[in-house]
Amino acid sequence: MHIPEGPYDLKEFCRVIFDSPERVLDGYHGQRIKSFLYLSDDGWRDYLDEHYETEELGNITKFVGEYTNRKGAEQPAKFYVGQYKDDLQMVLTAETEEAIRQALRPVSEHSNCLSPMPIMTEDFQTMNEIVLSTYDDMRISEFKSKRVPSLADARTRPDVDREIEYKGADGRDRLDEFRDEYGVVPTRIQYEHENVSIRIDTSGKFTLETVTKESFNILFDLLSEVVVNVLELLDVANQIKFEKREVVPGNLKVQVPKVSSGEIDFDQQVSLMQAENFIKGTKNSDDLNFSFTDVTKQAGSLDFSAQVTDENRGSLFNVSATEESMRIVPKHDCSFPSLVEFYLAVIQLLDGGAEMRLYESQSAA
Repeated sequence: MHIPEGPYDLKEFCRVIFDSPERVLDGYHGQRIKSFLYLSDDGWRDYLDEHYETEELGNITKFVGEYTNRKGAEQPAKFYVGQYKDDLQMVLTAETEEAIRQALRPVSEHSNCLSPMPIMTEDFQTMNEIVLSTYDDMRISEFKSKRVPSLADARTRPDVDREIEYKGADGRDRLDEFRDEYGVVPTRIQYEHENVSIRIDTSGKFTLETVTKESFNILFDLLSEVVVNVLELLDVANQIKFEKREVVPGNLKVQVPKVSSGEIDFDQQVSLMQAENFIKGTKNSDDLNFSFTDVTKQAGSLDFSAQVTDENRGSLFNVSATEESMRIVPKHDCSFPSLVEFYLAVIQLLDGGAEMRLYESQSAA
């Protein structure tokens, strides 16, 4: 993006974009803005400085990476990040999907202080209701929906797992019809209006295909509805940890391990086949890099356990699952991004209505 020298805060920066989109986006393919939200903790700015060329524009940081374009040439990719809330950063860019894949994704893939912000499935439904209630004539031209029993009943074969993608001018009606008939709820939606074309999905990515004040207003209105739950998730993930504390009984110094474990409560009972498909899904995903070892499993009443490694960060934790829930016990370097992304894998691949909470803290006797 072509941005005049600052300083800016986040809203001033967005105003520069929608006040002069032709100048800001001149030469950029697609002429659209993509917004990504990242959960963060102390150290994220230092991490950017170590891995990118950075420039401060007031409360906005410009960071530049490199990617290889279709012709095999190295090109710079520009991104801008500003604080939306404490521990929640917004990245804005006009770069291509390939530039984002090569230059932006590594921002979080190997970082212990940054993680993509997931949107819980139930919160996503609230976001959709806000858009449709605000604009009576808002069209839905495309959507992706999946089966979430806690959020929608199904008339036809309610016990069948489903995922549906649809494109068509009647998307708004079809979305409701598929929900009523098959019990599926949206996880990605493309909205169309006179001055608005915007795509949202549960990964936390927002694509503004019309760069207008109205599009940015929708973006910020929707974020205000989900930020509380997202930051609560971050708080839970930060409390799940393995640490050693030094105690001094008498004249001795002893290191006592303390383990704070977490639990993911399932919205519906999980079968052994679903657990196996979850492992396969994480292995086959381009966006996830978890490996499972020491896997034990038993059918009937589900009894499943494994050691999970985040291959990007080196985080290590054990999981054990029943039909109702999955326990998470941290073992080594268990950073919050690993736990948030594992939870995101659960809601994407296993149970869209699952919720993560702190289970218990224990110190060795």
